[in-house]
This record gives sequence, C-alpha cells and structure tokens, in this order.
Amino acid sequence: MKRFDRLFAGITLGLAIPVVTMCLSWWGSYLFGLGDTYIKWGAIAGLLVGLYLDKIVLRGLVNNFYNLPLVVPFALYLFYSVGLLGFFMGVPVFNVLVGAAAGVYTGRKAKINGQDRRKFREALKKTAVLATFVLLAVCSFSAFVALVDNSTAGNLQGMLHLGFEITRMMIWFLIVLGGLALLAVQLLLVYAAGKAAYNK
Repeated sequence: MKRFDRLFAGITLGLAIPVVTMCLSWWGSYLFGLGDTYIKWGAIAGLLVGLYLDKIVLRGLVNNFYNLPLVVPFALYLFYSVGLLGFFMGVPVFNVLVGAAAGVYTGRKAKINGQDRRKFREALKKTAVLATFVLLAVCSFSAFVALVDNSTAGNLQGMLHLGFEITRMMIWFLIVLGGLALLAVQLLLVYAAGKAAYNK
C-alpha cells in the first residue's frame, strides 16, 4: 500500500471509531435518564474508549482496508452520509464528498488487487449506483424535513438575505432542481475520483 492509501484508510477508519463510541455512550447516558453532567462525561468516556480502540485495532484495519468485507465500507458510507447531513443541519450539499471518497476507495481497491479495467469499470458502476441511491434517500429526508418545518422559508430568507418572501412553490423548485444537481455532481465525482485513483 502506498502512503496515500494508508492515510486515506487511517482517516476513514480512525475518525469513525471514536465518533461511534462517543455517540453510543452519549445516547446511552441519555436513554438511561442520567443528568446533563453524566451525559457529558459519558460522551468524553466514549471518545476516550474510541481513541484507545484506534490504538489497538487501527493498524490492522488499515493494512486490510481494501480487503474488508463489503458490509464494512458500506457501513462507513452510511455513517459518513448521516454524519455530514447532521453536521450541516440537514443540508445535503456536502454529501457528494462521500460519493467521491467511495470512488477513490473503488479505484484504489481495484488497482491494489490487480483488477483489469473491465472489472474496475463494473465495480465503479456499482459504486455509482449505490451512491446515487443513498444520496437520493438523504435528499428525500432533507426535503421532507424542509417541507414539514414551517420556519424553512424564513430561515432561507434570513440566511440568503433575500428581500422577497419565499413561497412553498419556490421551496419545491429548490428541492427538485437542487436534488437533481447534487445527484449529477456526485455521479461525476464518483467516476472522476475512481478513475484518478485507479490510474494513480
């Protein structure tokens, strides 16, 4: 594996593990009805556990990153898709980056495992289809939240400093055109990143 592959694998896996353990500990503390102080310390404890797990298992996972069972990269894809959607407060614009990362993974995996271009193109096509379906689901959820939230129009007006009223028809227009644009951009990114990674 090249230095790029180790760095890519290390960031992808090394970030996910402590975030997952932190969230599980945080939500667990909340579900058990503990006070705010305990919830805070529970989140910190979960983060520390995740960092410790990184120290123990990360090297082995990085070395086998491109040969992990398919369920692992798929779970990582869903994790980062949901995480980015939440981090940017329901706006799915940056979710296209997850698709680009999936293209990189597919390209490097094919290259490292010695797949010919025909098999690589087939794998990249499957990745693009999967990424499209996941992003479609993400956009649909984001659209649902925007449509049921009565403050969406006001938030858009304030955020964009608009001098006119945002109507529901305008919101629908933004959702449909914005969603189609995101799907197209992600499709281009998946193929471009995958081909660049394969030829690297």
